[in-house]
Amino acid sequence: MATILFAPLPLAGHINPTLKLAKMLRARGHRVIYCSLPDVEAALQGEGFEFVPVFTSIFPKGLVAEMTARAAHSRGRELRVLAREHIQRRNAVLQATLDGEYDRLLDVLRPDLVLCDDRVIDLPIVCHGHGVPVARLNTTLPQHLVHLLPTSRGKPLVSALAPVLRPLELLLGRAGLVPRFQEFHRQLARKHGCPMEPVDFPPFRLPLLRDVVLFPREFATLVPTDGRAPVLHLGPAIDLERQEPEFPWERLQEDRPLIFFSLGTLASSDLARQVLRSVREAAAMRPEWQFVLAVGTVLDPAEFDGGPARTVAVRKAPQLQLLRKAAAMITHGGFNSVKECIYFGVPMVALPMKDDQPEVTRLVVHHGLGVQGSVKRLTPGALLSLLDAVVGSEPHARALARMGHGFREAEAALASLEQLLPGAPPASKRAG
Repeated sequence: MATILFAPLPLAGHINPTLKLAKMLRARGHRVIYCSLPDVEAALQGEGFEFVPVFTSIFPKGLVAEMTARAAHSRGRELRVLAREHIQRRNAVLQATLDGEYDRLLDVLRPDLVLCDDRVIDLPIVCHGHGVPVARLNTTLPQHLVHLLPTSRGKPLVSALAPVLRPLELLLGRAGLVPRFQEFHRQLARKHGCPMEPVDFPPFRLPLLRDVVLFPREFATLVPTDGRAPVLHLGPAIDLERQEPEFPWERLQEDRPLIFFSLGTLASSDLARQVLRSVREAAAMRPEWQFVLAVGTVLDPAEFDGGPARTVAVRKAPQLQLLRKAAAMITHGGFNSVKECIYFGVPMVALPMKDDQPEVTRLVVHHGLGVQGSVKRLTPGALLSLLDAVVGSEPHARALARMGHGFREAEAALASLEQLLPGAPPASKRAG
């Protein structure tokens, strides 16, 4: 069978969506290997996968977690120093790639297919030089295609500014204020004879890759208009058997509606604390409900635990298990959380902050799966109004049931990824 290499970002939000897919491929007899920074080695080995660390001298084990914690608490000059350190390390990764870090990896593993996170820019270029098939694995909405969505507001303003921003990025890179992406990717493409395509700012220049997305067409149909291969829509890829943290289940009461809160892993400490205070005050105003708060790794759960509202606050929560019981989820609109809410039929109060979250939230509202609030203007009263709009709402329940049915049916599509393997027959022939 084939050897398939997964190359995710070293973040839970980029790794968790790949686990179901990887386990299905492994169950079908393929050898599945992960490569990423050393910080995620234990988590992936805990799921039973082979793991090959990369850039270990630049990002030794524990450094990503340390830098994340420092960034959450840093201000002013300290934050600038940390940013400069990160840029230096990112430039070191670029140079190590040019010097052959990925070349040596591919020579040893000889994969038949590489599934590369859409944020891992360098590996597809190296794969081209080695003749290794590679697909861009999008763990959220492909940012270069979101303008095709029915909820889209068109291409972002930054696209129009690209002719100005590209030379600006080059100057900032030479000054050491941003990583030197442009200069580096030109060198790497020349080394590996890789044809490139221009894309909008940031000025990465990538091979024309096949896009794989981990959601069914019912949620968002993406049809490229630039001549590239159709987007391969797989199922939601929710690993119901992934390992989850311990939780004090004895503190929950079965007869009270459960409201689950999480802003994901990347919210700043100040913003998360502000929102959590509003949530805790709202919980005190609605004693017939119970609230579980996942506060993240930076804040202290004791600051928000207990009190008149009897909230249960933890650093990390067993999200899949809690969603089986939840009446609603207060979420940042992260794509993994949204997919899991749909799967379990849990209506959402989405408080998008950055990145893909606003676009994902617009789709949530478009499909009638939840409502949107403003994270910066959130008050306890406003939050309760949003929750009242979804808890027990029949229209939201019907919309979630329809979308959830589509999600479950689409799980079988995960196996269609094998069509990307060398020598695989076309999908239509296999179906016959």
